[in-house]
Amino acid sequence: MLFSISGVLLFSLWIFLGACAPAFLDLKAWGVPQFLRGILIFVSVFLGPIVPLVTVLCGSVKMLINRKREAEKRREIERLNQIMLENSRGMFMTEGQNEDEDGAIMTVKRLILQAVERGASDIFIDPLQSGASTVRMRVDGTLRPICELEPSLAKSAVSAVKVIASMDISEHRRPQDGAFSARIDGELISFRVASVGAYAGEKITVRVLGSAAGPRSLADLGLSPEDLDILEKSIRLPSGMILMCGPTGSGKTSTLYAMLKSIDFTLKNVISIEDPIENIMPSISQMEVNTRAGITFGSLLRNALRQNPDIICLGEIRDEETAGIAVQAAQTGHLIIGTVHSNDNLGTVDRLQNLGIPLRTIAATLHVIVSQRLVRTLCPHCKNRTELNEEQAEYFRQAGLPQDNVFAPAGCPQCDNTGYSGRRALFDIMVVNSKLRELLESENATLASIQAFIESEHGSSVIAYKGYQMAAAGLTSLDEVGRVSMNLE
Repeated sequence: MLFSISGVLLFSLWIFLGACAPAFLDLKAWGVPQFLRGILIFVSVFLGPIVPLVTVLCGSVKMLINRKREAEKRREIERLNQIMLENSRGMFMTEGQNEDEDGAIMTVKRLILQAVERGASDIFIDPLQSGASTVRMRVDGTLRPICELEPSLAKSAVSAVKVIASMDISEHRRPQDGAFSARIDGELISFRVASVGAYAGEKITVRVLGSAAGPRSLADLGLSPEDLDILEKSIRLPSGMILMCGPTGSGKTSTLYAMLKSIDFTLKNVISIEDPIENIMPSISQMEVNTRAGITFGSLLRNALRQNPDIICLGEIRDEETAGIAVQAAQTGHLIIGTVHSNDNLGTVDRLQNLGIPLRTIAATLHVIVSQRLVRTLCPHCKNRTELNEEQAEYFRQAGLPQDNVFAPAGCPQCDNTGYSGRRALFDIMVVNSKLRELLESENATLASIQAFIESEHGSSVIAYKGYQMAAAGLTSLDEVGRVSMNLE
């Protein structure tokens, strides 16, 4: 009898809670169609307390998630407020004069913070015909889409960037250049800004230059012991030329700064001429090119020679005047360290020849050529083992490389679904020895004969081989090695 009474009470309570269940169901807010609402309410009556319990549980979870998001948003705002933006005149920009300007400044800070955390080298704000703008960042040498700014915010963000960079916000068509710095987590990072008028609006490019922490040393570049020894000995030479070559974005400037960092500044008078100055090095007299003011590489180099320097660093040898003065300086007791835009070692000789430097002079002054590329490394969280095709397997067999540790990119949230995370440098360092010097000084020297000598004495496709060594070690993919060595064949 007791069981039956308990059963009746429990059944009555179940029905009562089931009848109250529709009050917990906000089917309209959930977007449930009208014809299903009645059916769900009818079913919920028989489910008793399950619906209220599930609803309350879901509501509690949702509330916790919202609280977590609000806390994360507060922490992000606090961190963004701590970022100090300083223009080239030393003025700080903290907040705008109204709510729209505040939002634009916070957007710019957020993009700068993302770029620094992702290790991006450039931020691109591209206008669309709708008035909005797309934001992309160059990470590990490739572009990644970040977000799209709505028309009102896009215009305000572009103006905020121009104000921070001390640019004219009323000029939208003519190209402009500017610069600013940002202090993020106690580290001062420099940025260069360039604007240009495009068909749909104004395009902004922000270049992430570097931090006050300075460049890395030669030992941090990933050089082999033999290559490291060559470079350490070359920077101790009393005179001559050391040239870095490679396409844009191949890491030439990073190698240049690493070599400068290895110099004993207490014993050497070092002057660098750069466009622009990417890293501040207190022990070096750094000069910046300004073509609009008539300050060129050639004019600065002539003035630098009057300062009796031991070592002169040239950010780029780009014209005949600079090349001629650099070669003369190298012949008169100065060590010249610079970069040249050429594909490989032979291309460097050809480039100097095109700039009006005779082969005999090149032989007398050039000591070391550093050809390099940057190869993306695989993301360790998502890389997948892969099999070699017949042609690849044959190459690995001939080169004596293992075939059982080759991986391919997959993609995951850790690497923005690219399959790659970070980059490493591949080097081909060639010393101009007595045999090559003798060939360059001969009257019958041609590019073909120089190339044949380099391939026989130094080897061909050195960068590609080192890239495949990295692939065999599971650090990069075969496709990536093929991409960076494509124009070296």
